[in-house]
Amino acid sequence: MTGRQLEPFGPEETAYAGLDPEAVVPVRARLNATLALVKAATRLPWADPHAAVCEENAACSGKDLVSAAESAALWAEFEAEMDRLCALNDEHAPPSGPGA
Repeated sequence: MTGRQLEPFGPEETAYAGLDPEAVVPVRARLNATLALVKAATRLPWADPHAAVCEENAACSGKDLVSAAESAALWAEFEAEMDRLCALNDEHAPPSGPGA
């Protein structure tokens, strides 16, 4: 990777500043594909909670590699869709606990 190394305890900024723009293309494509997947879903689109956490972590890491403005917009949309899907999942979950 070319560019400067970010200062770990310096001012908050994304890693985007030091990346070759071509390196961001596949990251942006994955972020947009994941966002499209959750927007189209009527329930969490992953087979198990671990897979959902892995995808959320990948999106969280990936957003730091695009520009700050794009990152904020993508993450806000992704979080809103995940909140929607989790709420739907909670509505359809079978009762659990004592007396269920």
